Amino acid sequence: MWIQNKSLIVFAVSALMLAAIGNVQGQQLFRRSQFMTNPYLSNPAIAGTLPETPISMSYRNQWTGFEGAPTTMTFSGHTSLPNNIGVGGIVYSDNTGGAIKQTGMELTGSYTIDLNNYDAVSFGLSLMANQWSFDNASLDVWDVEDPALQWGMEQTTSLDAHFGMMVFSEAYSFGFAIPNLLQSSTGLEASPLSGGQENIGVRHFRFMGTYRYQVSDVFLLEPSGIVRLTERTPAQMDIYVRGWYAQMAWLSLGFRTNDALILGLGGEYGSFGLSYAYDVTNTGAQYFSPHTHEMTLTYFVPRSSGFNSKSMGNRRILGRNRLVK
Repeated sequence: MWIQNKSLIVFAVSALMLAAIGNVQGQQLFRRSQFMTNPYLSNPAIAGTLPETPISMSYRNQWTGFEGAPTTMTFSGHTSLPNNIGVGGIVYSDNTGGAIKQTGMELTGSYTIDLNNYDAVSFGLSLMANQWSFDNASLDVWDVEDPALQWGMEQTTSLDAHFGMMVFSEAYSFGFAIPNLLQSSTGLEASPLSGGQENIGVRHFRFMGTYRYQVSDVFLLEPSGIVRLTERTPAQMDIYVRGWYAQMAWLSLGFRTNDALILGLGGEYGSFGLSYAYDVTNTGAQYFSPHTHEMTLTYFVPRSSGFNSKSMGNRRILGRNRLVK
């Protein structure tokens, strides 16, 4: 009972921290409507904290029907190695609207420390490699003489890092992550009007928390939240409630501040998981397209087929119903 109460306290504190951070603006990195279906994309500390090896593919079509709308595709997987070590990788392509495209990958290493019979803390660090493309020819501009658009097609590559920490048990998880940790230059040419400032990958901050509440033998509620912000922009907060039936099917309802209402559904059958999210835009963008679609397909490679960490094999920490799947 003490552990359950402690978990409730941790989640309550997490929710208060999330709620205290405020308004919304966009950031450089791609976002997702269902971060809880694959939180490894948001925090490298997740790598290796599951009894299976999840391999996931996702596709997001933002503002469907609007010409030049952003699309994002990701492919990821992570697993545990002996001695509480986890590894993982992400490959992604983010087309932000035609003129700017970003493709990249992350390679992750993590380490987990057992705190007691119920809780653990994990630390993760990823090496980020990004290729940026900027094509002025795809822009429809008022002033073709604009000095900021004189370079034509550019392609550059940059390296950076992504750090994360997560405290978790079967009942809750709470942590933070800092992508673009080093704020490396993107290599893209800066406009003469910028005063000589470099185009850099701005450091981002993510705070996230989740709690699982077993309502009955077959029903489970899963509230979760994530806040994204940078040193230059206000915060954007996502809040979700997901309801599971018999650990097989779920429905979710959420909202993203100053952006959208989010409806979701999904389920798991055997080693496969499938989820779908539908965003109803509630900003000025709804006049162009009120719709955003996102799908994720996951295959959970059975534990016996891969590496195992001796201490991570104990169900006290990593039961089959862990949220971070």
